[in-house]
Amino acid sequence: MKFSTVLYTLGFASIVISAINFIEGKQVPEGERKDDKQHDGNFIGHWAPTFFILAKVVEDREQRGEI
Repeated sequence: MKFSTVLYTLGFASIVISAINFIEGKQVPEGERKDDKQHDGNFIGHWAPTFFILAKVVEDREQRGEI
């Protein structure tokens, strides 16, 4: 498996994990700390662009035969 494929997969996985954490944070009963889950979801969601950019760079290098 190509390394760029792994990075693209990690990007999509971070989006899914982010959405799950955010939704779970919304479903926490009143009085409990729901902000933590929502903040975790937002934090993990910011990883996706980084993974996608890295994947594109690695993919370009793989196509040129540099990796």
